[in-house]
Amino acid sequence: MAKEKGGKRALAPKIEAEAEALALPLVEEAGCVLWDVCFEKEGAMWYLRVLFDNEEGIDSDICEEISKPINELFDKQSFIEQVDILEIGTPGVYKKLRKPEHFRLCTGERIRAQVKTEKGEKFVIGKLDDYDHEQREIVVGGERIRLAKCVKVNSEPEDDEEETQTD
Repeated sequence: MAKEKGGKRALAPKIEAEAEALALPLVEEAGCVLWDVCFEKEGAMWYLRVLFDNEEGIDSDICEEISKPINELFDKQSFIEQVDILEIGTPGVYKKLRKPEHFRLCTGERIRAQVKTEKGEKFVIGKLDDYDHEQREIVVGGERIRLAKCVKVNSEPEDDEEETQTD
């Protein structure tokens, strides 16, 4: 049998959308917000991550309350055959920003952007001043950065270090 063109990578948007539609009511029922659903490859394994959060933080009881029904529901779906590892939990302190709503929610907060440059890569750490969805750009500490140049963007907890840029 011929391998499907694009393989699992081509299926990612469909799997993410199906998983998000199923997980959203369960997460909201538990009083949480669905942060992200992503299907991505790490090494040889394909991970389906369902990430949720709330203002008060997540404890093990809430995590179990959400994880168990999602796991049971996903086990009945055909897309689960494509998943090597299912992770259900919080996005953590260093939340990955990849959707327009992530950037809008984090405007005014400190972030870290790993940016491709002509010399390699640099990290830009500072306050997310602005997000322009139409231009697909962010402004961090006054520097305008095209999202296409970003390897990754994460929230960055406040600490005592000064904002820095390194090559």
